[in-house]
Amino acid sequence: MAPSSKSERGAASGGKRGSAELGRGARREHVVRQLERIKISGQLSPRLFRKLPPRVCVSLKSIVDEHFLCAGHIFLGFSKCGRYVLSYTSSSGDDDFSFYIYHLYWWEFNVHSKLKMVRQVRLFQDEEIYSDLYLTVCEWPSDSSKVIVFGFNTRSANGLLMNMMMSDENHRDIYISTVAMPPFVYCPSCRDMAIAHPGDPNAKCLQHGFMLHMKYQVVYPFPTFQPAFQLKKDQVVLLNTSYSLVACAVSVHTSDDSNFCQILYDRSRQTRAPVMEGSHTSLISRCPASLEEGVERDNCSCQSGTALTQPIAVPPQDIDTHVSPAIAMAKEFVADIFRRAKEARGSAPVEEETGDGLKCLLDSDALGQDALGSWDLRKTLESCLHGSVAHSSTSSGTSSTSDMGNSPKESPIANFELENLPAEPGYVNYTKLRYVLEPSDSSEAEDEYEDDKISLPFVVTDLLGRNLKLLKEKAVCQGQYLTVEQLTLDFEYVINEVIRNDASWSKQFCSFSDYDIVILEVCPETNQVIINIGLLLLAFPSPDEEGQLRPKTYHTSLKVAWDLNTGIFVTVSVGDLTEVKGQTSGSVWSSYRKSCVDMVMKWLVPESSVRYVNRMTNEALHKGCSLKFLADNERYTWIVL
Repeated sequence: MAPSSKSERGAASGGKRGSAELGRGARREHVVRQLERIKISGQLSPRLFRKLPPRVCVSLKSIVDEHFLCAGHIFLGFSKCGRYVLSYTSSSGDDDFSFYIYHLYWWEFNVHSKLKMVRQVRLFQDEEIYSDLYLTVCEWPSDSSKVIVFGFNTRSANGLLMNMMMSDENHRDIYISTVAMPPFVYCPSCRDMAIAHPGDPNAKCLQHGFMLHMKYQVVYPFPTFQPAFQLKKDQVVLLNTSYSLVACAVSVHTSDDSNFCQILYDRSRQTRAPVMEGSHTSLISRCPASLEEGVERDNCSCQSGTALTQPIAVPPQDIDTHVSPAIAMAKEFVADIFRRAKEARGSAPVEEETGDGLKCLLDSDALGQDALGSWDLRKTLESCLHGSVAHSSTSSGTSSTSDMGNSPKESPIANFELENLPAEPGYVNYTKLRYVLEPSDSSEAEDEYEDDKISLPFVVTDLLGRNLKLLKEKAVCQGQYLTVEQLTLDFEYVINEVIRNDASWSKQFCSFSDYDIVILEVCPETNQVIINIGLLLLAFPSPDEEGQLRPKTYHTSLKVAWDLNTGIFVTVSVGDLTEVKGQTSGSVWSSYRKSCVDMVMKWLVPESSVRYVNRMTNEALHKGCSLKFLADNERYTWIVL
């Protein structure tokens, strides 16, 4: 019903104005409340200002030439520093046998002028990529010297080549490139390179001119990509290969760098902890499988679980020679014992090998007490079989052997002091390689990967894709050099040891069939990584279930903390067994990952507005749409697409 008089109409209009003002007041109040929350969380929500004023919005078409857009550039977003905008292109031939080639571009951004291209590199170093990739470009929280690009195939193409290459749908290829950021201002080393190579835009120092490429395959259930955790520690990336967790550190140093600190696996931080039975830290005091088999073959009295009653100290191996002098001395000493034992037994054949294939001669009666005296040969052999050097205990603290012609105090083993040596777990796999900015020939590049300790093979190149020179272990470097470190944790080893030592249901356990690993937290200050291992396994029912003699399928989870300083893992918790009834593996893993997300959300602490992992992705492209804008939220600037 319309108002019948001017006064009514005025009142009505006044009421509308009042409600409008009230609405604006409510919005202002809402903004104030949001700003108050910023003081608590320390982070400005991007939802606070859904639209920015036109003066801080720039149209992409106005700052990029038309021919770049026609060339298929996909713009991803701003770098963390706000100086660059990143884009990429992917190209392939028209036939079914063409591979995809990816290039990444840096554009210098200025709100008042057009974008200026400052760097172009080819990603993934000549890999034969047969499908379009999901790409994610990330930056570390505080390390602005490089970006890392993750790519994995989508398995969505239907070409002939795709069908030929993808014989197994349970595998997925992962491609990674780590690329140095271009310098905003030329450093002295870059200026020297520019003078030495006039006219070459790619003439940069090692700090600003390296690339590292690697590729590996993952299997079902495909590991989730978690950049907020995998890149939480500066200069380190955690890579889940489905079989192992590999911590890879990339850093550039100079020969006169007095502050050099090894990023991963610093042995000086290891402490000698007491070895306790029933914990996985007692791994080094147990008899290896090869020894157990040898004992059984030779009808020896050494039995698993009883042969090694004392913890054996394992000294660190010599990185340069892979065999420490102390171990060599120990093996030579044991070989001498075998020779003497052979003489004591007459013509009985005795092997003199000093490795895992040693003949088990632990029967002191067969060897003769007179020949061995007060030496405990059992412990001496066990310590050497473990690659360790340990003081052999004696039956009496002052007795010595006369027949051997040598007392324990005079032996080379007894003179080796172990008290100051940290114990090194046998499952630690650590490598460190150094590179310099000198192109190497193809034969040298192939020799890089002869070391079987390298978990993920990689290639280090300059900006033009030429392989850099690998330095020998003891070579002295002048100037800059790139260090690549890898520290590996084997999942199946961890699973077996945690179940054997820490699971209450270990006696019911038969075997595990599948597992899925999710990173729950990373603490960059303490270098601790918390992982959750979801496990599908076969186990016998509990003794309470009568009449159940066949094993059943169960699901459980194991939480483990891994120390990047020492390489040692510890068990955090072991879950109960939950029977899997009529569920597919897909539903089991989906439920497991949802529980991991719920757990992470409970632990979640708001990120600092400065220390966060910057992440740019082409996910919108694979969904068949485009981003509306590229936002630099720290500087309140948008590029409208």
